[in-house]
Amino acid sequence: MNKEELGRRIKALKELTREDSNSSFLILNPINLFYFTGAFFRGALLISNETPKLFIKRPANVYFSLPGVQALQLKSLKDLLSHLTKGKVYVDLNFLSFSEAKKLLKVLSDFEVLDGSGFIWEVRCLKSEYEVSCLKRAARMLSESIKEWLPLLKPGMQEIVASALLEEKLRIRGHPGYTRSALGFELTFGYLISGREGLSATPFYTGEGGIGVKGFPGGASHKEIKEGEPILFDFSGYFRGYYVDQTRMASFGKVKGAMDFYRASLEVLKTLEERVKPGMLAEEVWQIAVYVVEKLGLRNYFMHHGEPMKFVGHGVGLQIDEPPALAEGQKIPLKAGMVLAIEPKFHVPELGVVGLEDTFYLTSQGLKRITTFSRQWLHLQSSQS
Repeated sequence: MNKEELGRRIKALKELTREDSNSSFLILNPINLFYFTGAFFRGALLISNETPKLFIKRPANVYFSLPGVQALQLKSLKDLLSHLTKGKVYVDLNFLSFSEAKKLLKVLSDFEVLDGSGFIWEVRCLKSEYEVSCLKRAARMLSESIKEWLPLLKPGMQEIVASALLEEKLRIRGHPGYTRSALGFELTFGYLISGREGLSATPFYTGEGGIGVKGFPGGASHKEIKEGEPILFDFSGYFRGYYVDQTRMASFGKVKGAMDFYRASLEVLKTLEERVKPGMLAEEVWQIAVYVVEKLGLRNYFMHHGEPMKFVGHGVGLQIDEPPALAEGQKIPLKAGMVLAIEPKFHVPELGVVGLEDTFYLTSQGLKRITTFSRQWLHLQSSQS
């Protein structure tokens, strides 16, 4: 990540409050610190009208060479605030626990404290050329991994073994093995589920579930993959902190009754790919998806993960589930520069989960697909060795 990119991000954040000359930002969330500095550390970044200042608590040997940013040798956050004049301080409060927030507000008692999380998301939602290049690399590593993985699959293999074989391919290519979530999900590389067991709902607001393992619900379990049932694999690709989200379908042999749902998912995806444009409200994406599935007579199965879930996608970037949510009631206008994952999925009691997902970059002309692996249903050979 170059200095110009980091400088652009800090400037964009300051621009959002330029009319309030006495306001400052105090960045504490590690993922936001990474976004604005290019490094992970425990500490704080203070962005004000003066030179941005860093307080690094741990690790002490983090090296910074940022344009116009001063790294200070301080003992506490209070020392950092001594460099700040009275006024409004925007803090990324939404990641703090109640007790942490109380302690912070005590330290900031001399200032007017406001939640700056919305401003930070406003900057993070719009991806630069550098960020899009990282996302494209992440999509490429995911595609390469899947191509190497598919010949290894066999009927009778446990889901968790099949998942581990794909995870190995991804890990070798640099995936950290953990997928960061803005909503508090606990995720590894992704979900591999098969058959009706994939309908098992999880505590999380996701497009699919799965049995998982004891104490960690969702995704692959020790269930054996059978012939004639759908296999859904929803996995993330990763490069330099950035994730893409992609779902594909496979099976050993034909799956009776599955193709109507698969074709419906593909139709929703293609319709949205053609129709989503900047200026559209996020909820309109959901409304278009519902219109398509109602026309096909499949509304009762659509995004029904244990209960109706009124969303069809989400933002993607440093975290797998960023704003905006493409969901009912979301009045957020879509803007060129956003990266969106669209995931129309059907929960069919006699089959399991059937659906697709791709990650897109929203340009001034419309959506451009980033994830490029074939959308075709993958018919695997039982005789593979």
